[in-house]
Amino acid sequence: MKSIGIDIGASHIAGGIYDFNSKKLICKKYLINKFRIKNFNNYNNDLIENIINIIDYLIIKSSVNINSISSIGIACPGGIDVNKKIFYGSSTLNVSKINFIKELKKYSKKIYIENDCTCAGICESYIRKVDNFIIFTLGSDVGISYIKDFQIKNEIVPKIINANYKNINQRERYIKSFADLCNKYSSIKNSKCEKSDFFKLIENKDVCAKCILSEFIEDFVNGIIIIKNKYNIKNYCIGGGLSNYYRFYIDEVKSKIPNCYVYCAKYKNDSGIIGAALLEKWVTNDYN
Repeated sequence: MKSIGIDIGASHIAGGIYDFNSKKLICKKYLINKFRIKNFNNYNNDLIENIINIIDYLIIKSSVNINSISSIGIACPGGIDVNKKIFYGSSTLNVSKINFIKELKKYSKKIYIENDCTCAGICESYIRKVDNFIIFTLGSDVGISYIKDFQIKNEIVPKIINANYKNINQRERYIKSFADLCNKYSSIKNSKCEKSDFFKLIENKDVCAKCILSEFIEDFVNGIIIIKNKYNIKNYCIGGGLSNYYRFYIDEVKSKIPNCYVYCAKYKNDSGIIGAALLEKWVTNDYN
């Protein structure tokens, strides 16, 4: 059995074919999102075209027979209707309401959708058989999802999000995004720092970057401690783009909160792709 997973992010759209026998992505494709100022409704067609291009590429590149693809799962960064397969859009992406059953009907496949951070959590839960944990996807923004008893606990997530605010009126957070690191550096230095640049600065012993990372770690640890004290959750997974650079911060984070288990997603930024591909199995509680 094979499924296609699509992960829609603010900076990129990624897709892959997941093989349930080998438990691996057998083909993968990333497309960088190039945001343009448009009428709000106009970017829908571009997004759909990019998704279709990725799916077609995966099928051709992998030489997989389309008939062997069981389903297409989509990880969405915003409001969704899981049953109707509707993505309600994203102001960051300049996208409005999309019905994926309609837009992907040419493939004649079962369609599944879920929140992008939740998909990353599903990947961790399914692959590692872990349970009762919070996952943070730290990329262009902060995604938070909570999985317990191998189920998504959406009802507690707003409370966890509120607990993550230092000052809810100013919307200043303890646990921040990868983009926040870069934006702070850019603001101090008055020059653009891309996500691909920040940890190069750390490697080059840039004092400003090192100070910003230290502050980031301190805030992250304080955020975890607050969430743990309120909800007695001890397991925390870091996904998203920041997980690719775990060697720069994970040991320090662990040393500061020894009574918690903090770790990076096994498949790093690919977790959203795999989790989306796993949605068919997840909704039927099939963990084999």
